[in-house]
Amino acid sequence: MPLKLLKCDETIPEREKHVYIKEKGEDTTQFLPLSNIETIPGSLSERGCSYCGAKLVIGGVLKDTIQMIHGPIGCAYDTWHTKRYPSDNGNFQLKYVWSSDMKESHVVFGGEKQLGKSIREAFKEFPDIKRMIVYTTCATALIGDDIKAVVKSAQQELGDVDIFCVECPGFAGVSQSKGHHVLNIAWINEKVGTLEPEITSPYTINVIGDYNIQGDTFVLEKYMEKMGIQIIAHFTGNGTYDSLRGMHRAQLNVTNCARSAGYIANELKKRYGIPRIDVDTWGFDYCQEALRKIGAFFGIEDRAEAVIAEEVAKYQDKMNWYKERLKGKKVCIWTGGPRLWHWTKALEDDLGMQVVSMSSKFGHQEDFEKVIARGQEGTIYIDDGNELEFFEVLEMIRPDVVLTGPRVGALVKKLHLPYVNGHGYHNGPYMGFEGAVNMARDLYNAIYSPLMQLAGIDVRDDEPKKDNSESLKQQSEEVTAYIQERTEEITKFIQERCLWQFHSRSWDREENINGVINKAIAIASGEKLVNESPAEKLHYADAKILVLDLKKKFSWFENSDQAHITAVLELVKQKLIGIAITGSRNGELHHSLY
Repeated sequence: MPLKLLKCDETIPEREKHVYIKEKGEDTTQFLPLSNIETIPGSLSERGCSYCGAKLVIGGVLKDTIQMIHGPIGCAYDTWHTKRYPSDNGNFQLKYVWSSDMKESHVVFGGEKQLGKSIREAFKEFPDIKRMIVYTTCATALIGDDIKAVVKSAQQELGDVDIFCVECPGFAGVSQSKGHHVLNIAWINEKVGTLEPEITSPYTINVIGDYNIQGDTFVLEKYMEKMGIQIIAHFTGNGTYDSLRGMHRAQLNVTNCARSAGYIANELKKRYGIPRIDVDTWGFDYCQEALRKIGAFFGIEDRAEAVIAEEVAKYQDKMNWYKERLKGKKVCIWTGGPRLWHWTKALEDDLGMQVVSMSSKFGHQEDFEKVIARGQEGTIYIDDGNELEFFEVLEMIRPDVVLTGPRVGALVKKLHLPYVNGHGYHNGPYMGFEGAVNMARDLYNAIYSPLMQLAGIDVRDDEPKKDNSESLKQQSEEVTAYIQERTEEITKFIQERCLWQFHSRSWDREENINGVINKAIAIASGEKLVNESPAEKLHYADAKILVLDLKKKFSWFENSDQAHITAVLELVKQKLIGIAITGSRNGELHHSLY
């Protein structure tokens, strides 16, 4: 089906290019919703600003850093205590908020003196803290305050402090995504390589794009510790300012949120030769795959399998219990960007749920490629959705539960539909094996809570009528099975499962597709491989998991002769290049500044 104009958008027909309903046989070379562009006037966006993307999402997570917002006090308040990212440093970053508290007089006469005063006061009040990030906001950018000059003067005076500037006011981009990019690139330009970390393990990684929401990072740290892997830096969950200065010494970048932190992973690969492996750490099955890839990269598969066996033994029975009760339930995922494609197959494969709609606030075309590739036919995809569109879509699909943030969640509850907080979680963590169980528990509790049924009763009626909850839970028709032709069968499987085909640059995608498929051909043939370079190890890690998955998923794969498998995989390689590179509508793949 082509891009769709919803009834509520008839007065702003440009919205047709932002809504898509997937049909059988369609891929992203035919239909890709517009994204990462200006919000259309008349459409009430749910987006955040660029400053928010830098401060709230990334910088504000650091556990040992003063976050100085140079602007009116509202900019500080709006990005304080709104995300649940704890730390083992007494939650220092959650307790306090810092602002230069710009007033009208500062806007008229300049705010540089006020910023300098605020910086010195902050360090005086927190003498044990020696690191700071200073952010511009709309007001201070418009009047042209030179925050770098102020910071340079303060550093010279105070001596033992290190301050990083983020010049990304709210109006700098179309959404918070601009703030992600600005902070990523500025950090690698100015801070990476300025400190040498202490190396304590032969296996070192950076964990990129995890922000320790309700303890996600603590879960991943536990797995890495058991595998004997040292995490050089967390970007930025439970992370420290100085650890991020030593990111150049890791052997592997393990990337989770590719939207907010894929930029720095790309630059670390380009500048320091550190390979990037994209993983899904949400989802029971996905987490096993992630640990196996990391283990295969370092040649410590036995350690990965030991961790997996221990965790599966603890949590598999619980997952089975929830799957039995959640199977067939319809869910919408309306979040920021990456969680759409991280969560869709996890919910469908681990719990048997049906993802019927996905909406992204700040996703790029790269994100929609992944989302659409992993989604089922009939699923509705929306970029930068507005309130009226949400109402109309809910009426169309009648989901059982919605994964979204508190703002849209309040709207959903008015319709007597349950929601689970997809931004800060209800009762996390949600990452890892225990996280998958926590997420399943919250979904179960939301769907089966009697409060939603009671909410549909109008106590003013003489004979109260219950909301027809059964109609909200009717399952839509099952989507058609994979087409039988084997090349398309494997291509669809890879499109749904594998992130290595969706890196941010066309050259990177081509290198990965060729490298992984060639290694998969060699592994399937029983060829003895010698992986010497980091790139070879990286492609081997992804290929090994791919071949295991293909054998498990398709019985014919293991029983076919080698010539047939090689021919199929060569065609798969060509098809993937056609979909992800030559036929892609993602204009950012070839952007000179991307």
